[in-house]
Amino acid sequence: MIIFKNRQTILNMRMSTPKSITILCDTDLHGMSCGITALYTLLNQGFNVNIYSHFSTNINEPATTPIGLANVVENLGMTDLIILDIPVDVRNPKRYIDVLINHAQYKGRVIWMDHHGHSQWIDVLNRSGVMAIMFGSSYDLSLAVPRMYNRVDSFVEKWALLGSVADFDTSIANKVSREFEEIVCDVVDSAYKQSLQQIKQQLNIPSNPSMGNIGELIHGIVTRRIETEQFIEVCKQVAKPIPLPQYTTLNNVVYTTQIPQSGLAWKTAWKLCCISQSKVAIVPTFNPRTNQYAIIIATYWRNEEDKTIIEEFIRQKFTGRQIVGHFGARSVALFSQNEINEIPNIARELDEYITAKAYTPRVTHLISDSYVAKAIAEDFKAILKELKEIHKQMTEMYREYLELKRRQVELLEKSTERERTRYD
Repeated sequence: MIIFKNRQTILNMRMSTPKSITILCDTDLHGMSCGITALYTLLNQGFNVNIYSHFSTNINEPATTPIGLANVVENLGMTDLIILDIPVDVRNPKRYIDVLINHAQYKGRVIWMDHHGHSQWIDVLNRSGVMAIMFGSSYDLSLAVPRMYNRVDSFVEKWALLGSVADFDTSIANKVSREFEEIVCDVVDSAYKQSLQQIKQQLNIPSNPSMGNIGELIHGIVTRRIETEQFIEVCKQVAKPIPLPQYTTLNNVVYTTQIPQSGLAWKTAWKLCCISQSKVAIVPTFNPRTNQYAIIIATYWRNEEDKTIIEEFIRQKFTGRQIVGHFGARSVALFSQNEINEIPNIARELDEYITAKAYTPRVTHLISDSYVAKAIAEDFKAILKELKEIHKQMTEMYREYLELKRRQVELLEKSTERERTRYD
């Protein structure tokens, strides 16, 4: 597995062939931001670039997902290929992997970039001619192509931040305000998933079915250089904040058994954590493309403290289930819709698990060892100074003690002498 570590790794990925380049990217806000930054960069480098990204609730349409992507790639001609933010399909990876390898062997170079894991399949891709790169964060993935060509400007930086906030990327937590987080997660994401056509109309994005509905939006944003501020303002006009379902709070957990509107389950979990101030939220969801029910178990994205506890609980409770998502924010596949009725019991078990773990002593590692060494040195100096003072005080007390004993001896000797004189 290739992992992004430094700038040279990125520079070595530059396209050098005269063929056209095709970008395929995921359909959520983060996938869209990856597509925007990549298309913007490559167009500015003078490449002949195509882009395709399509979201559809119709499973028979070529949606840009791990399942639908195989059909998309098979129909491509001679072109280099960049795939962004689309993980290896954990349900049925073979066909997806086969078409990527076949394209790399016969049609053009393939660079596959993601941040979701599946290292065993990444190793297979790399051994078979596909350059597969795993990034440590959504933000690094968003800026991968701009970094190839030293093209990180304010335009791509702002789109990378917007997509990374929508993806709950903790690496950019200190780069964005709470106000920006709330508008992206509560309004922009809702507008994007529920009012996509209205957004395109408001931005005057021309229709181009060959790019897919997300692809044509990306192309319009890049060619018209639409900034994130304008995009956000349009989203405010076409959508309201995410409606909250009926929910119940326990000590540490907030949960609902109501399925949110399509595509809004993750952000509903985020909002429930914010509203209730709970450590973790449980929200059911349904994916019409896979005809599958799942539950999302997620903590507030900036909350690092409880993520390990949540991971432990999910691993123990749901062994053998399909589990996807990010550290501290997981989607667990259900066997049937009836399992949604078990959410209150799951919430109670998770609450008890968090409570038990909260009182278990844990080792806390400070950010920098140099700070630890400095703190220890300062503490040692303070302790040494205190010991010297105590030693001084004890020495004085011992001197006074000896003086007192000397006087006692003198008094005793005088008393003994008087008694002897008296009897004589």
